[in-house]
Amino acid sequence: MPTSATPVATVVVATRNRVEMLGRLLDALADQEGAGPFEVVIVDDGSTDGTFAMLEERVAREDAYRLVALRQEVNRGPAAARNRGWRAGTAPVVCFTDDDCIPAKGWLQAHIAAVEAGADIVQGQTTPVPEQRDRWTPFCRSITRVRDGGFYETCNMAYRRDVLEATDGFDEEFRFPYGEDTDLAWRAFKQGYGVTFHKTAEAHHEVWPFNWKAHLADLRRREGIVMLVRKHPEVRAMFPAPWYEHRRHVAAVQTAGSLVAVATRPKSPLRWAFAGATIVHYYSVSKIARFAPRRRRYWPGYLPLTLASDLAEVGVMAAASAKHRTLLL
Repeated sequence: MPTSATPVATVVVATRNRVEMLGRLLDALADQEGAGPFEVVIVDDGSTDGTFAMLEERVAREDAYRLVALRQEVNRGPAAARNRGWRAGTAPVVCFTDDDCIPAKGWLQAHIAAVEAGADIVQGQTTPVPEQRDRWTPFCRSITRVRDGGFYETCNMAYRRDVLEATDGFDEEFRFPYGEDTDLAWRAFKQGYGVTFHKTAEAHHEVWPFNWKAHLADLRRREGIVMLVRKHPEVRAMFPAPWYEHRRHVAAVQTAGSLVAVATRPKSPLRWAFAGATIVHYYSVSKIARFAPRRRRYWPGYLPLTLASDLAEVGVMAAASAKHRTLLL
């Protein structure tokens, strides 16, 4: 972008230790079509993998946008990084995406057009990277948003700058990347701003092929959903039950209880029958039903592992519930 051009949009990305994915994202942003002049602000949140050195090299390149690279020497979390990023920008439209995303070529233009048409906040359509379907397992992680469902992840969002200024941006109490983005949108709603869902503002999200151990290590982020509910009790209306975020959490607790009952009286046919019923129900609502391994002989092994991981997730949320005095399991 010529240095004299006034940007119509600022794209903000918080990143940490994902240098290869970040390069892929920067290439996708260079391929944007019809957006006009724009700037990209990348905030390196304490990376140790050479991310900032790569960014310094990219700044010197002649890309289709002006790249601003900022570094935080100490990891402060994505909320703080994104706040620094949008405040460093200059454009009236601020778009957010993540380093594990690939925006479509018309992504930025669609966000800009929606804001210019009067939208305060725009959520784009997000789906997993199509070529990564072979990575799907009960322990994988990605994001799918094909309608306005009440959650507003920064993998694909746009805000008018004055909305960010009015809300003072992200709440930096959220230390991990979970819930801080939806909290921002809900605070904006309470000030009278509205959201528009725009399918043509499309991005694809990485499918993280976690194994069981990596999945368990990732669970600590779930504290963010409890913090979100503490601040916005209205979010409970989007869950299947006020005190549980997922049906599989309820089913996991029921199954664990039935197995304990069998262990205490193993000769009881009634308890065995109840345990069998709860296991079947848990299977029907668990991630295995959505992301079953291709080879059926692996299914029996996945069932106890997914049950254990769901119980661990309930435990993380129970601890967060006690910490934040807000019950959500």
